Amino acid sequence: MLLKVMTYNIQSGRNLAGDRSVGHALSAIRAEMPDILTLNEVQHCTEASEGRCQAAGIAAALGYGHRFARAIDLWGGEYGIALLSRFPILSAEVFPVPELEPALRDGWYEPRVHLRCRLEIEGRALTVLSTHYGLSDGEIRLAVAESCRLAEGNEPLLLMGDLNAEPDSPLLAPLMEAFADTAPADGALLLTYPSDTPEKKIDYIFTRGDFAVRRVWVPATTDSDHRPYCAELEF
Repeated sequence: MLLKVMTYNIQSGRNLAGDRSVGHALSAIRAEMPDILTLNEVQHCTEASEGRCQAAGIAAALGYGHRFARAIDLWGGEYGIALLSRFPILSAEVFPVPELEPALRDGWYEPRVHLRCRLEIEGRALTVLSTHYGLSDGEIRLAVAESCRLAEGNEPLLLMGDLNAEPDSPLLAPLMEAFADTAPADGALLLTYPSDTPEKKIDYIFTRGDFAVRRVWVPATTDSDHRPYCAELEF
């Protein structure tokens, strides 16, 4: 069967012009209608989100199931990542990324997590591992090691999210060895950031197992500071 999957950093529902409304992210998502979607920078019941869960609101509008994973407390609520799916979600687990020692932190730092969900797709199990890596080299190294640890096993798996590193970064080399990048190897980088004039590819969908990539694309939208990254996969 064909699966359409998307990963999208929604910048807490804020578009590039600075207007905050989860409707911006929903507009970009509805234009593609992915079967499986992972979201980064999601607010859950914060003052800025007017006490609502952004992931739950998007899921309700699409008629999908969802799971939210808290990374930090923020503005009276929580902030983190989410998975949405039109398929049944069998289980969901949240795993904190090991924290970098304070002496090694540089620049902006915040705790990060992985969200590991098992989905049922026409009688078959699929694991989706979603995450949002930190900004520094040390944080990314710890997150990469944790992604590889959480992906152990033989079940078909997708690894999706904003990894804050470009494809040629040696920091991502372990992922490139352990998984198959859906991006083509012919130099088409599918740039995702910033959304108005993209210069970097830092959003990814990796596969492991019984998948064939039919197409990949990056919709042109400024409904966030990132563009979504999409793939159509035969499973």
